[in-house]
This record gives sequence, C-alpha cells and structure tokens, in this order.
Amino acid sequence: MSYAEEIERAAEECRRRSALLLDELEQINRRTADTSRELADAAATDMHEFLAEHADELAKARAEAEERERLETEAREQREAIARSIAARKANRDVLPVDQEDEEAAFYQRETWLI
Repeated sequence: MSYAEEIERAAEECRRRSALLLDELEQINRRTADTSRELADAAATDMHEFLAEHADELAKARAEAEERERLETEAREQREAIARSIAARKANRDVLPVDQEDEEAAFYQRETWLI
C-alpha cells in the first residue's frame, strides 16, 4: 500500500466524520431552537395567566405607588415653600444702613440688642 493511498483513505475518513459531526450539530441546533420556542411560548402563556390572576393586586399596588408619589411631591413642595418663606423673612429681618459711613451703622449692625 502506498503512502498516497493511505493519505487519501485518511482524508476520506476525516471528511466522512466531519460530515457526520456537521449533521449532528445541525440536529442539535434544530432541537435547541424548537425547545427555545416552546419555552418562550410557555413563559408567555404563564405570564398572561399570572397577569390575569393578579390584575387586581397589580392595579392596587400601582394605585398605592401613585398615591405615595403624589404625597411625596406635595411634601417636597411644602418643604420648598417653607424654605422660601424662611429665606424671605430672614432677608427682610436684617436692617442694613444705606451708607457705610452712617453714624448709627454700628447701632444697627450689633450682634445683640441687649444693652
């Protein structure tokens, strides 16, 4: 037997095994795609059933979340309004002399009014 015939026989065996492996891989991919499709359909069906069964609970939870958000918004707006009011009162509380050379400037700028 010559080396050329031996190499040709080995190459043919390699091609035959490669074709078998490719066929097997194609079958695995097909089965995987089928299984994936079945699982996706089952998950969608289960999700629709779950949503149908718990629609009332989900609506109640959504309403509670919206109410909580509304209350938080109102509380934040009230805190901001209070802060603006305090700032306005504080700004109007301090009396500053018009002229820094005013004789009575020290009187109006003192830290305490206790004499």
